[in-house]
Amino acid sequence: MNQGKVWRVVKPTVGVPVYLGAVAVTALILHGGLLAKTDWFGAYWNGGKKAAAAAAAAAPAPVAAPQAPAQ
Repeated sequence: MNQGKVWRVVKPTVGVPVYLGAVAVTALILHGGLLAKTDWFGAYWNGGKKAAAAAAAAAPAPVAAPQAPAQ
């Protein structure tokens, strides 16, 4: 083990949970940033282009307003 002497300073019962906790917190921060700062990720989770096409197909076609005759 390359860093085996570190356990002479920090007990494994303290060091291992702190290390794993730091990894978990870092992962949550990175994923939160990804969700908050990108515009494509939410669309990806909602189905992207397929969901937009399905919504457009399900929506009724717009009805043109009658125009007054030209004089």
